[in-house]
Amino acid sequence: MSMRYLTQGEKENSRRLYECCFPEDSQKFVDYYYQEKCRDNEIAVIEACGNIVSMVHANPFTVSCCGTQAEVHYIVAVATDPEYRRRGYMRQLMQQVLRDCRNRGEVFSFLMPADPAYYEPLGYRYWNNQYVWEIPKEQELLLKGFCQNPEYQSDADPKALAQMADRILADQFDLYILRNASYYERIEKEQESEDGGVYVWYDEQKTPVGSVFYAKEDGFELREPILPDVRKQQIPDKDSLGKADLDKGNSDKDKLSVGERKDDSFYVTERKESVMMGRITDLPVFVQMLRSEKPYEEILQIRDDILPENNGIFRIYIDKTGGRAERAEACENARAMDIATFGQLMFDRLRIFVNELV
Repeated sequence: MSMRYLTQGEKENSRRLYECCFPEDSQKFVDYYYQEKCRDNEIAVIEACGNIVSMVHANPFTVSCCGTQAEVHYIVAVATDPEYRRRGYMRQLMQQVLRDCRNRGEVFSFLMPADPAYYEPLGYRYWNNQYVWEIPKEQELLLKGFCQNPEYQSDADPKALAQMADRILADQFDLYILRNASYYERIEKEQESEDGGVYVWYDEQKTPVGSVFYAKEDGFELREPILPDVRKQQIPDKDSLGKADLDKGNSDKDKLSVGERKDDSFYVTERKESVMMGRITDLPVFVQMLRSEKPYEEILQIRDDILPENNGIFRIYIDKTGGRAERAEACENARAMDIATFGQLMFDRLRIFVNELV
């Protein structure tokens, strides 16, 4: 069995395996995915008897990490035909994709695992906890009371949304996906494929000041809430919700959260989950991107069983001007860890906003 990447004209051939392994995705969503996301992604496959029996999709994104932009890939649609499982195909594909990511100069990759046990041996670790919010369909009107000037937008200006999002995210987070007009044009199509859309809040000048996407396939699920920092701005309380029915949510645990922040604007079902996993592919370059108001310095002995370029003893130093990972001589006080533990250590230093994506 050999691995290869599909050409653009061959990508549709992987749809049979996608629909076999992800039956929960609607036909409408799969149509969207193959029409939109497969225009610029990479699909690594293993074939048998002329059929694709295992695959990994790598979807490109641009991130900002402490003010530095970087190209990365989000790993999705990792799947193997049931008749060909337990042969190591997924691991073979993932190892090659990781090597290719590093060879392109990418500093990390990330994914949302169906089962973390598959990815932990590959060096992935959960990088932060994320709040997930859901409200019943009948409470949809609660969203409309969140801000003084809420509007449902089926034709919101993608460029204006991108400018708003990058301004808010840069103020509140260290690591996040950069938004542009194309990002919002695509994500709006994704939400429409799941019977959803976007709410946008405006100030008096009709400039967007916040947004949240939603899907209605299973209940009413809120996605990608990009909202002003409630510690810095006056947010309307529940008395400003007008006709919304507030009796359906009446406990502290049901209030909306944004990161670690809570407000009283509307009620949802809230749960805190470990959602995304990350994996460093180029240790020295990743450390160079980091910033820290409180200086950090340590000597570490790193082991990476997949990307040997990351192996060795490093003197790690991070301050508010940047980071350095310099190779060092063997010493007794070097703390030994694998690349996954190191990734966890570094990601835990960051405020991260990376929601469920495709």
